[in-house]
Amino acid sequence: MVQAAPGDDLTALRNKAFASFRTQCCGKQVTGGATAWCNAGARDTNPWIQVDFSCSVVITGVITQGRGNRNRNQWVTEFKVAFSDDGQEWTDVTNNGSSTPMKFPGNSDQNTHVTTTFPKAFQARFLRILPTQWSSHCCMRFEVLGCTINE
Repeated sequence: MVQAAPGDDLTALRNKAFASFRTQCCGKQVTGGATAWCNAGARDTNPWIQVDFSCSVVITGVITQGRGNRNRNQWVTEFKVAFSDDGQEWTDVTNNGSSTPMKFPGNSDQNTHVTTTFPKAFQARFLRILPTQWSSHCCMRFEVLGCTINE
């Protein structure tokens, strides 16, 4: 598994103040019960969250979960993934050289771990998860699978 990134290495573009708070508390119970990254709400039709690993790593997949709050039915049911070396130009994860971005199945509840293995491992500094469908509200927890590169 790729080394966990501190909260400062997570970015969510939509609704900067809300996204910043959510990314810093991922997986930790804080006041108000937040346990996941959540998008800014109904007006945020193209949410995403990304990780900056600070150096190039090999990425093989992700493990996702919904929002870990039993009173909220909030999770991502489908998502796409993109990666980048510079944070400016992005490449979608595709299947067998297709130009169409793959849509991966997500979660069906708050706490079940869903492991998604990409068709081919790739090397990148940045990983972006782009939810395309969700239950109730776009919220998720995730881990990145892969390894560092020994130089």
